[in-house]
Amino acid sequence: MSSKWQVTAFILCLTTTLLNAAMFIGQASAPASARTASATKLLDDDDFLAGLTKIIRKTVRDYCTVGRKESLEC
Repeated sequence: MSSKWQVTAFILCLTTTLLNAAMFIGQASAPASARTASATKLLDDDDFLAGLTKIIRKTVRDYCTVGRKESLEC
């Protein structure tokens, strides 16, 4: 790899790391009550729950059709 691409890759990795660190610090500094309130709003959303239920049912159905029925009641 040429040095130009190495520098570009390094800058991309560094930028991603700094953005992740900033998001982590922002979430960690938020009060627990604010995080709980947003989670409660998400769980009250009917569209979110319907989508989550659909994903779980599809995953279980796929798991049962692969032949791994011994450990799960399908």
